[in-house]
Amino acid sequence: MKRSLIAGLSVLLLSAVTATAAHAETRIDQELSMIQLVPSQVLNNTLTPSDLANLAYRGYLRDQGISSYSQLIYDYKAGRVHAKDIVQAAIVTNRLPASTLNDRGYLNAVNLQISGIDSH
Repeated sequence: MKRSLIAGLSVLLLSAVTATAAHAETRIDQELSMIQLVPSQVLNNTLTPSDLANLAYRGYLRDQGISSYSQLIYDYKAGRVHAKDIVQAAIVTNRLPASTLNDRGYLNAVNLQISGIDSH
């Protein structure tokens, strides 16, 4: 009985450790895939409003003065950061063509995406 209990607990502990390691690996893979997506999107100019909002949120535009994470949401709500600012930062970093600043649909979609991040 004691052996069965110890064996059962060992299996349970091993499965928990394995699941945690697998989850961490998945998260790292997701982060790496996000980083790897950016250069190809720059070349193709296919950075979607959703991708741009996520890049801004994750801090990829901090060097251009765009805050990240909860500070980005706070600044957006306070009117200190607008979709145009985020698009301009992406243009400066060669992630988008300059003509994107004149695309009202794109700007509206970025606004919608930033608002959507706030609601999660």
